[in-house]
Amino acid sequence: MEYVTNLSKEDPSIATTSKFNLEFTYPVQYYDFHVYYVAHNKTSVEESTNLRNKLLLDFPEYCSNGSILVKKLYTDDHVIGPHITHFWEADVARPEVFIEVLSWFQLNHGNLSVLIHPQTGDDLTDHTSSALWLGDKLPLIVEHLPPKDGSIPEFGVKGGDRIPVENFKSHKRRF
Repeated sequence: MEYVTNLSKEDPSIATTSKFNLEFTYPVQYYDFHVYYVAHNKTSVEESTNLRNKLLLDFPEYCSNGSILVKKLYTDDHVIGPHITHFWEADVARPEVFIEVLSWFQLNHGNLSVLIHPQTGDDLTDHTSSALWLGDKLPLIVEHLPPKDGSIPEFGVKGGDRIPVENFKSHKRRF
């Protein structure tokens, strides 16, 4: 996926360290928001693009320092992962930012479906029984999810490795 926003080069820990010493309940390390659209439907693409642009405009500080990592597909020619249609994504690692982004999506998602799921190291559970949905719940191709292995994608690292959940806190200090 193409990163629209990135971690701060000066201090990437800004994106992952709560200003209020808040933490998600273990083993949750961060959250993904998947915003779905139909790539070959002009109305759907416009609504999705407008929503992404509004997110960037409404949260300029969080987007500029990587507290909200926004990613989009390189092309509308194919879908990836367990998803049945096209999407863009926003990832959030700070609990206080998560609350703001969640309530923002509740008020602004319009006709678009949004999958909100934790990153715990169990992709199947994260994307299904632990997931939240705004708008219509869409089916997922769960066979495309990796087996439970206790690892999660590195936060904000394009093409990064999967790391053990228990290493996330020490890993984020070494960006």
